[in-house]
Parts: sequence; C-alpha cells; structure tokens
Amino acid sequence: MRAYKVQNASREKRVGVTAKSLDDLISKGREKLQIPEGEKVTVVIEDDGTVVDSDSFFKKLPSQTVFVFLCKGEQWKGAGDLIYEALSRLHNTARRAELADQIRELMTDENAPEKISIMSQYLEMLEMDIDSEERYEDEDWFEGLNKKYKTKSEVMRHSAQQRIRSYYVSAKEQIQREADGDTKELLLDLLEEINNELKSNDFHGSYFDRQAAARQRLCDKKGWFQCQGAFDRDTCDKLHTINPYASKGYRQLFGLWNLDHIIEKSREVIPTVIEAARTKPKYAELNWQEAYRLLFTKDNLKLVQVGCHKKAARVENTVKTKDFLVT
Repeated sequence: MRAYKVQNASREKRVGVTAKSLDDLISKGREKLQIPEGEKVTVVIEDDGTVVDSDSFFKKLPSQTVFVFLCKGEQWKGAGDLIYEALSRLHNTARRAELADQIRELMTDENAPEKISIMSQYLEMLEMDIDSEERYEDEDWFEGLNKKYKTKSEVMRHSAQQRIRSYYVSAKEQIQREADGDTKELLLDLLEEINNELKSNDFHGSYFDRQAAARQRLCDKKGWFQCQGAFDRDTCDKLHTINPYASKGYRQLFGLWNLDHIIEKSREVIPTVIEAARTKPKYAELNWQEAYRLLFTKDNLKLVQVGCHKKAARVENTVKTKDFLVT
C-alpha cells in the first residue's frame, strides 16, 4: 500500500490517501472529496491529464502521484497544458493575470523542486510588463532610477551611452599612459576626431534603445536581445535571450551582459594604433575612422550573455599598423 494525493477539478481540495489498487483509490478518493457513490468518476494524472483506467497502469505509478477526480462534464488541464496556454496568451493582459493565479496555485501544492523552478519561470514571464514604456505605466521598473527618466527607452539609451563612454575613457587613459611624447599629440588629435564622431552618433545610445531604427539597435522592437555568442563563435549555442524592458529584475540582470570587443581593445587595437602613430611616415595620416570602427561600432562589438563571455587571451596580431594609416 502506497501514499498518493487526490484532488477535485477545481483544485479546492487536495488530500492524502493510501491505496493498494485503483478501486481502493477511487473508493477512498470519493469519500475524501465527498463525491456521491453513484456519480461516475474519471481519474487522471495531475501533471498531464493522462486517464488512469486500469489497475496495472495504476500500480506502475510512483507514490505521491497526484490524481484528479473528474465528475461528469469536468475537464482537466494539467500543469503542462496550463503553461502552454500561458505562453500562447502572453499578449492577452486580462487572461495573463488569471493564468498567473492558476500557476501560483499549482506551485503552492507542488513538492518537486524541478517543477517549481519551471513553473516559476513561466510565472515570471506572465507577470512581465514588456509593452509599457512610460514611467507612470510601470513605476516598479524605474525603482532606484533618477526621476529625470520618463521612459524605459531613455534609461536603456543612457545605459548604452555609459558603456561606450567608458570605452572612450579607457582608450584615452591607455594612450596617455603608453604613448611617448613624440606621438602623444598625434594620438590626442585622433581621440578628438573620435570624440566628435561619438557625439554626432549620440554615443551609440541607439544600441539598447528599442525605439531606434532597426539597423542602429541590438534588440528587436519589443526590446528582446539575443546573445551573439563568444568572440570566437558566430552564434550563441545556448540561445540566451533577455528583455530588460520587461521588469526591474531583468533590467538589472542585463547589466551582466557584456558589450564585448571581438578584436580586443586594450591588448590589440589601442597598442596597434599607438605603434602606427610612432612609426608613421611623414606623408601618412592616422586613420581615426578605422580606430573608431573597431572600438565603437557593431563591426567589432558583440552583445554577450555573461555565461558565454570568454576572458581567455585571443589571437594577437589580427590588426596591423598599416590598417590605421592613410596616404
């Protein structure tokens, strides 16, 4: 004799029983759920709605299986069906709230950590507010942020600008630290050209702005970002995605995603630019446009989820001094 759980279709009552056979389970389940003896009952497995109609099948099921007792006219949607319905109705705000409540009920009664984890992820998806853009529509998303930000896109635009500005600052510091006196002036002039170009491009705030033109942003028009894979991969094998517009938690988590240089900035690009300035012939000019392309544009930048980010040293000498010279 093993222990099981039985419940009615409305999920209003769930109780434990012990049974040695299907008939024994039905008899005890009727009593616990207060179902009249003459009323026909169909027994299904709570997880997926599989009908249990033979003793041989019943005896193959593990203890603590949850059975749902269905009376005439009742139907059962298991956790899997409920989650499938939730995913198919994410666009329906009113229905989303109802489905979220149902999943929350299932989680309350569920003991398996794996199932709870899966259901909690779907519950989080149902409770996301992706479409809201204005501060007054989703105050929670803006918690802890300066009151000057009125839209989510403004916040995300500023986030992209901060990253690009940090690349410019670190490049300038490296040049000032490593360049000798004879070439520093040339390089500071190059940095001035680059800074002017960054200003004209609004420091590429469009990278994270879902309202920007499609060719300028790294996300789709809803704000979904896809990991582009490590520097030595064409794509992300794990298909990482994130939408920082969806919730405060995802906005904060997005801070762990790296805007990564394929050809390394500090070990490859900047040292080669410095060397080009040092060895440049008198008739040549420094090619600031190429330095800009490799430091700040999507030609050499990839958005990478932290799990795909590789810190290992990369192949060196992938750029040459001649790449940064024009004659």
